[in-house]
Amino acid sequence: MSSISFQTAFIAIVQIFLLGAVGFFLVRRRLLDEGGLKTLSWLSINVTFPFFIFNQIISHFNPASQAHWWAYPLINLSLALSGLLMAGLLAILFGKKQRREWMAVSAFHNAGYIPLLLVTMLPLGEKTQQLYAYVILTIIGFDLCLWSLGVWLIAYRKKAKISIGNFINPPLISMFAAFALVLLGFKGFLPQLVMQPVKIIGDSALAIGMLTIGGNLALTHFLKIQWKDIGGAILIKLVILPTMALVFLRLVHVESVWGFILMIQACMPTSISLSIIARYYDNPGQNLINQTIFLTHVLCGLTIPLFLGLYGQ
Repeated sequence: MSSISFQTAFIAIVQIFLLGAVGFFLVRRRLLDEGGLKTLSWLSINVTFPFFIFNQIISHFNPASQAHWWAYPLINLSLALSGLLMAGLLAILFGKKQRREWMAVSAFHNAGYIPLLLVTMLPLGEKTQQLYAYVILTIIGFDLCLWSLGVWLIAYRKKAKISIGNFINPPLISMFAAFALVLLGFKGFLPQLVMQPVKIIGDSALAIGMLTIGGNLALTHFLKIQWKDIGGAILIKLVILPTMALVFLRLVHVESVWGFILMIQACMPTSISLSIIARYYDNPGQNLINQTIFLTHVLCGLTIPLFLGLYGQ
């Protein structure tokens, strides 16, 4: 498992960097400016991400055939909340200046692209499609945290107080709408004439998101890396959380598929969506966020094979 996961993790990371390199090049050649990145961020949050979430739930969520489906969103809910609790306590203890940004990069992980690629490339035979659907369910739990608590942490300049309105945004609306349609039995009434455009727009979410992130990295100052803060985030994200998941799975006997997906999600680097949210809400800590995203994605090429190898044993 470790050799296969190393190849898969390496391929996933290279593909992510290649997509981001396009946005990086456009900004460096001044073909795309900060205003353009803001527009791409708006498009991601208000159009492509909602369509992606809606299509994935409609296409892969089937409560009749997915036993205990409600347990899979709990994987990413528990990982995100554990990371937030740990980072919050450390931020208070050490008096972090960019407390909310640091909590976000320490808690929220890349729950979608790399886990899905890992599942599709591992030799799992007939279980591949089943696992793919379950990973989609875990992403729902992640999105629930990211587009509520994550947005609140990053957008504190514009949403300083906690209120119900702060947790209402297009990705969450699309998520609850898709869940309602499936659970109420209206999924089959959606015509292909409607769902095909939704799928096409949703499929562009990763590409547009990576263009934005690549552009954000081009505007990030890497000569002054905040090693103290970023080092702590890397430790939480790539070492402590996967170690906790590994110990938990050694002590508690859980269903093998659930445990396998938990281990994959626990190994993931910082969420790339945080960069898009930070640009959209003009967060002043974008250097910290983008530097952490970049470095955790570089280093996870080593930590993912290590922890999946330990789990495989």
